[in-house]
Amino acid sequence: MPQPSGAMLAPSIDVADSWPDWLAAGAGPEAQAALKASPGFGAALLASARGTVETYDNHPLLNRVLNDRGRMMFSFLAFYLDAQPGGAGITAARMTALCQETGLCSHGRAKALLALMRWSGYLAPAEGKGDRRERPLAPTERMWASFRTRWRLHFAAMEPLGGVAARVLAVLDDPLFCRALVTAIGESFRHGFRVLDGAPRLIPFADRDGGIILLFALLVSREVDAPPPTVADLARRFHLSRTHVLQVLRDAMEAGLVVRASGRDGEHQGYGLSAAGRAGVADFLAASFALLDCTARHAFAMRAQEDAAAGAGSGAQH
Repeated sequence: MPQPSGAMLAPSIDVADSWPDWLAAGAGPEAQAALKASPGFGAALLASARGTVETYDNHPLLNRVLNDRGRMMFSFLAFYLDAQPGGAGITAARMTALCQETGLCSHGRAKALLALMRWSGYLAPAEGKGDRRERPLAPTERMWASFRTRWRLHFAAMEPLGGVAARVLAVLDDPLFCRALVTAIGESFRHGFRVLDGAPRLIPFADRDGGIILLFALLVSREVDAPPPTVADLARRFHLSRTHVLQVLRDAMEAGLVVRASGRDGEHQGYGLSAAGRAGVADFLAASFALLDCTARHAFAMRAQEDAAAGAGSGAQH
């Protein structure tokens, strides 16, 4: 089954001027540039890339329906639907409509991915939610645990940058905060924010199975002064075919992102990132960090409003 093109993730709103203030101020080009200029950005970059490489888990069956990037955003949209007021839950109709609204994937792919996520234990029938005739689903604890692990990794990496990372790490076990966070991330996507708008050099590789993770692996090997990985090393590590890895690397070399590299002995021939490749990964992670920071800030604001409303309601009863 062919992978979706990059156009499938085109934003539903084309200009940042249409973003809400919290998103424009927190994740726009100026915010991303400020993060890259931070003294702690290099450490955050390496920690995030290394953690992503170490925890990467390839899913060959899910890859046949949607690529890594698409599956991640699909999961966030599932969380987003589950967190919406009214308790309608995740239904095929609501999910396919949201995927088509945002350009994430087709109606058929959305339904197929819902079925595969249920089969994989990430979604389960929702109890006490919505219309039972629509058979609503809800994220399982396995799915929440998976994303809390990812958030801990990235927010821990972001601590040298300041912001709200430390506050987030202290509340990641609070389900109310996590629901506010996925709501904010879902809103950012619906408003048209796309991480790759800040890293256009990586767009051709983001829709390839393992495309981004291969670039991360090359970054990590360079930063820790490890021998440059070979095609066989990368294929074995990420459960990809050698043919696929070789083609991705060749295309990245043509794009000026990857170069052939030798180890200190001059004999270990592998691959490494070029300066342009490192800059592309830096752009990608700066946009990702900006999104996480501003959506976390928005989540804290939403929780404060909810607590204030609850307090006012309680006071009125007395």
